[in-house]
Amino acid sequence: MSARGLSRAAGRIQPPVFAALRTRIDELTARGVELIPLQIGDTHVAPPAGATRALAALQPDDSSLHRYGATAGIPELRAAIAKRLGGAYDAASEVLVGNGGTHALFCAARAILDDGDEVILGSPYWPLAPGIFSSCGAIPVEAALTQRLYDDPTLDPFGILEAALSAKTKALYIITPNNPDGKVLTAAQLARIADFARSNDLWVFSDEVYADIVYLSGGDAPPSIATLPGMRERTVVLHSLSKSHALAGIRVGFCLAPSSVVTLGRRVSTHSAFNVSVAMQRAAVAALADDAFPTNACAAYRAVRDSAGEALRAANIRFHQPEGATYFFVDFGAPALPILERAVERGVLLAPGHAFGAEYTNFARLCFTAVPPAEVLDGIARLRDAAQ
Repeated sequence: MSARGLSRAAGRIQPPVFAALRTRIDELTARGVELIPLQIGDTHVAPPAGATRALAALQPDDSSLHRYGATAGIPELRAAIAKRLGGAYDAASEVLVGNGGTHALFCAARAILDDGDEVILGSPYWPLAPGIFSSCGAIPVEAALTQRLYDDPTLDPFGILEAALSAKTKALYIITPNNPDGKVLTAAQLARIADFARSNDLWVFSDEVYADIVYLSGGDAPPSIATLPGMRERTVVLHSLSKSHALAGIRVGFCLAPSSVVTLGRRVSTHSAFNVSVAMQRAAVAALADDAFPTNACAAYRAVRDSAGEALRAANIRFHQPEGATYFFVDFGAPALPILERAVERGVLLAPGHAFGAEYTNFARLCFTAVPPAEVLDGIARLRDAAQ
């Protein structure tokens, strides 16, 4: 018999995105069927050579590797992060290092949110975001945003977000470039979102982990919303080496935020993970020293996006051409799960759209960087058969 009840906040966390198909996947894997994993937001591109060399050079008798590390992160990493962001943030007081972007965002959110606070999530959204906010006791509230802006760029984000506003709203979460649909918010759209945040005295969680992966003409996204007037003091900016430097496995991410948020966020981090692995932080420092890597990786991703987009169009599968990030958010025009089940039977995996927002049951996310380009095209050919 349970002593009492279980956590309501934890109970609001969504199941893993592939839970509905997990049993069938496990059966196929047990039979030795090789699956094409287009559901996971990873990359086949090798990380910066400096990072792998840093890992290889670790000495087993280096005592700093197996003792507790600095809870705020090693100074060299915080300095490298601040330098990469152009010196706009103070390395000592405005950089919050976490065990991946997931942990860094949780620590910042826990520093800001209280039980019952509402957070407006521009959807479709990163599937872990609602669970992060729910675990802080907050209530995620969805506001369909980027797919609508693809369909009609003249829509005013202020009005879209205002429809989700209540007296309990304390914060707003946006992603640009977006995961899962690749939308890059324009300067005008960001300005209206900033107007909305200022006029309602809201915090903004700005997920910019794909900021280095932009396919717009000229290759540059608008500056961070934190650079707009009156926004620096109310914005938490999220980054992750998982995306910028192909280092998902080392679990290093960070938030840039006002010192008051970072101070409390570091307390949360200390009481949830104590310190990020010193060895992995050293690899992160080496990765950040490679200024060319993000540009070169983006060029490789653009080529795959273009060829994969042609294949999807030939298969009569609908999507908006992603302006950034590493995904297609495909619309089957009918419930996606039966199609995804048939796709699994053909050995290809996509992430079901309902994980990215309640209204996206006809959608699925396809990561076009998770495997080499030839496998991506093979996966799309199998998906075409499943969708017919």
